[in-house]
Formats: sequence, C-alpha cells, structure tokens
Amino acid sequence: MPRDDLAARLLLALDLRDERALASLLTPDVAMVADTGDQTGGELRGRVRVIRALLGLRMPHPDASLEIVHVNGGPGLAMRRPDGCVVGVLVIDADRGREPDGGHAIDRLWLTTAPGRLAHWNRRRPVVE
Repeated sequence: MPRDDLAARLLLALDLRDERALASLLTPDVAMVADTGDQTGGELRGRVRVIRALLGLRMPHPDASLEIVHVNGGPGLAMRRPDGCVVGVLVIDADRGREPDGGHAIDRLWLTTAPGRLAHWNRRRPVVE
C-alpha cells in the first residue's frame, strides 16, 4: 500500500471508530509521540495504547473534523474546528516491508497539538461562511 493511502485508510478507520481497521494499519510496536506544548505530552508505545489515543483524539474538540494533509513531504491528518482553526496535526511515518505484501505499515505517529507549533497552519486558515 502506498504511504499516501495510509492517510486515507487511517482517516476512514478513525471516522468509523473501527479498532480492527486501525490495528491492521499499525505495526505491533507502533509509537506515537505527542507534542502538546506542556507536560502532558510524551510517547506511547504499542498498538493497543496508540489505538486508544487515536480514538480519543477528538475528545477535546468533538466538533472538529479530520482531513488529509501533507506534512514535511509525507502523509498526515489535520484536525480542524468548524471555524477553520487547526487544533492538531498527526504525521504518519510508515516503514516499508512490514506488511506481508511488502507495503507500508504505520510504525510511528507524531501528534502536535501545541498552539505555538500550529501557528503557521492557522495563518492560512480558510474562511468559514
């Protein structure tokens, strides 16, 4: 599976809250690093812990939607509130050869919710009518 397809499949699995689909996208030893801008950030390891974190991603912003974006030349998801403000960016890092068909599987996710790090995302915010 191409790396960009991972973002679409991850988005669908998150929208459906499908734990089985999420598990199929992640390596068993997947890690997720969260930059929250304070001491609540950190790193999670393991498929079950990362799935729980992903499913809770929208809890602070239940009205936010996820959209596919490119971040630093790779696939990712942006979490955007209805007013257009980006409140989180999830970068997908995939390792080739982890799937039986030699395709990519997600082995690391980088989540940024720190407002200071998201400032450039919000400078080009779309106008909501």
